[in-house]
This record gives sequence, C-alpha cells and structure tokens, in this order.
Amino acid sequence: SNEKEYMGGLRKYMPITHWTFLISCLAIAGIPPFSGFFSKDEILVACYNFSPVMGAVMSGIAMMTAFYMFRLYYVIFWGKSYYETHINEGAHKPHEAPLTMTFPLIFLSIITVTCGFLPFGELVSANGIGFHTHINWAVAGTSVALALIGIAAAMLMYKKAETPFADKLAKTFPALHRAAYKRFYMDEIWQYVTHRIIFRLISKPIAWFDRHVIDGTFNFLAWSSNEAGESIRPWQSGDVRHYAIWFLSGTVALTLVLLYML
Repeated sequence: SNEKEYMGGLRKYMPITHWTFLISCLAIAGIPPFSGFFSKDEILVACYNFSPVMGAVMSGIAMMTAFYMFRLYYVIFWGKSYYETHINEGAHKPHEAPLTMTFPLIFLSIITVTCGFLPFGELVSANGIGFHTHINWAVAGTSVALALIGIAAAMLMYKKAETPFADKLAKTFPALHRAAYKRFYMDEIWQYVTHRIIFRLISKPIAWFDRHVIDGTFNFLAWSSNEAGESIRPWQSGDVRHYAIWFLSGTVALTLVLLYML
C-alpha cells in the first residue's frame, strides 16, 4: 500500500514522463508497432523452431512481462498520489523533469515507435549478406493476445488505488504471495551461495594461501637476502688491511688443510 500511496497519480503532474513510460511499457510488452514487437517475434519464432515447449514457456514469460510492466505503470501513474493524500501536511507537489531529462525520453520514444520498421537485417550483417526476416503471424498474434491478457489483468488489479482483487488473491494464496513478494527467495539463495559457500569456503582459503604462503614465501626470500647482505656487509669495509688479513687467513687455512691431507 505504501508503494501505491507514494507513487500513484503522477500522470497528472508528469505528462511527458507518463507518455514516454507508457510507450516503453508497450514496447517491452511486445505490442505492435513498437520496436519490442519485432524483436520479440524473432526470439519467439526461434524458440518455437528449437522446441515447442521452449516456445510455450517463452510466450508465458512474455505475458508475465506485460503484466508486471503494466503493474508498474498503473502503480506509478494512476491511483492516488502521496501529494494528494498529504497536501495538508506540506507535501511537495510533483513536477515534470527539466528538458535535459525529458528530451532523451522523447528521443528514445520516437526511436521505439519507428525503428522497428527499419530493415536492420539488410543493413547490418557479419558477412555482408542481408538477413531476410518476416513476421510469423501465428506466433506474433498469439504473443500479442497473451500480452493483452497480461495488460488487462494488470489494469483490472492495479489501475485504481484500491486493489480488492489483488488483495483477495494475496489472502487466498498467502504462501505464493509471500514467495512472489520475496522474489521466490532468489536474493536469499544467492546471498547464501556467495557468502556461505563461495566467500567462506573458497575465497577465504584462497586469500589465506595467498597472504601466508605466496606472500610469505616472497617476503622470506626478501628477508633472507637482506639478512645475508647485512651479515657479509662488514667484510666489505673498503679497508685494504682488513682484506689482507682475510687473504692471509684464507691462505693459512688452505695450507693447513693441504698439509693435513698429505
């Protein structure tokens, strides 16, 4: 309810954002003549050619995409707004963004409306040979119908500030609603996999080995080289008398060794 209260009704205060957002939702839902319709048609045709089961699954996903995009659209731009319900409490009135932000929205919306008709397959290809495409109306018609069903369901459930049907579904299927609200616990699962398994059981041992074995080996080599240098440093004093003493001492030692061996 907080989501609808804080973000509803913005179409009256942000008309440019409202219309450009609607265009993008229609494109993502795969409604013709927007660009998303053409790309979705090619993807679905490829899926059906690979496997009818895969194509059916992807068509269902396309319908769910249309549903949740228009749920987002109705929650933000329809219903009651925070400003309307808290106007007596000094709430700030929403307003349209400046041209620096609305111009990119308008420009991208124009592209979304028009670029689907451009023959990109004829213009851009890896081998210079045009890639000819055509619309498979059996697949496209089915996907458009499913998208319209998803849009209609979102309109029925979320266009108004009060959502009795959505609330009834949440009460009827509380476990499913809770799982869907938690995004089927994908975040929790990924958090467990990354922190408890990857970080703790893989990354931490590798980091310990790197710090103590790899770094320790090279630190030991540096330390031992430094200590060896410090040990023989007094021998290289530059005093010829000291060198003569060491030379004579070595000569005497070698002579004694040779005499002992004889």
